[in-house]
Amino acid sequence: MLTRPVLSIVCLVSLSCASATSPDTSISPSTPRSIIFLIADGAGTAHFTVARMLRGADFQTGRLPYTGLVATSPLDDSIVTDSASAATAFATGVRVRYTALSMDAAGNRLPTALQAAEQLSKSTGLITTANFWDATPAAFAAHAPTRYETDLIVDQMLESGTEIIAGGGLARFGSEGRPTIDQVAGAAGYALARTAAELAAVKGDRVLAVFDTQPQEIDFPEVRLPVLTRWALDRLSPDPEGFFLVVEQEGTDGASHANHTQKFIDSMISFDEAVGIALDFAAARNDVLLIVAADHECGGLQIHREKGSEMELVWATKAHTGEAVPVFAYGPGAEQFVGFMNGEDLGRKLIGLVR
Repeated sequence: MLTRPVLSIVCLVSLSCASATSPDTSISPSTPRSIIFLIADGAGTAHFTVARMLRGADFQTGRLPYTGLVATSPLDDSIVTDSASAATAFATGVRVRYTALSMDAAGNRLPTALQAAEQLSKSTGLITTANFWDATPAAFAAHAPTRYETDLIVDQMLESGTEIIAGGGLARFGSEGRPTIDQVAGAAGYALARTAAELAAVKGDRVLAVFDTQPQEIDFPEVRLPVLTRWALDRLSPDPEGFFLVVEQEGTDGASHANHTQKFIDSMISFDEAVGIALDFAAARNDVLLIVAADHECGGLQIHREKGSEMELVWATKAHTGEAVPVFAYGPGAEQFVGFMNGEDLGRKLIGLVR
């Protein structure tokens, strides 16, 4: 039987209200020099619709001019995906088995878009509100039969050449015989940041920023996702060869698993603010492709009734669903991300644009 947690919330604006002005798309090169890929983990069409209702004219995702839908099923052992197989499809252009991380069923490593960018001497970055080795960012920089081989995944991510890695997981280090985070970062050649002050002051070609993971993997209080997004762009954008940056909001998935409506709303708003920062950056140039997507839907979120200023939200499950998710795009190559596609289709387009 479906569970139906319900919360009525005040809708600040109507669904029909206008979003912020879309940026100019008249002049751009045919391929991007840099790519920014923002992922709202677990966010389906209803999640984005709620964000639009609440944000109104401040809804940043609505400024992206190209829109499509993405089916997210893994290879052949499940109809409903997990983040590892879904992110692998995005990162590699290959559909893989449930929980596999950029590795096919025969154990072959699948090259990723981030690794392609590194080979072209572009700067790269992985930002998440989850543990920094969590499935979505890890799919771009590591390879494992399952997402649960944490030590292997951490080692591979820190050996990948990725210039900036930021996320949670601080409590894991220095416990149960594991080395401290200082030792891990130092051995891999990364400067370390653990607080907002350290993040602002950190120097070095490579930076590992690790914070205390929050319940439902929502924003770190001192450094919300929009702050991390701006920091990452400031770090990566001076590279004359360009950059490849993945930014993930995990709170949209964690809160949806918990059917925690307010945390989901807060996480969607944070994500949309990060989209706005990335879009303003891209709109000031003509060589940046911005992609906004989700890896899968979580929670079966439904918008049941809106009467006057009240909106009723209903959760159907605490698990992932097989619902298609939206993708939005802006910049050179953005016109490729329209229509109904599979996750691996999106991935192949992404890799094809890393040049």
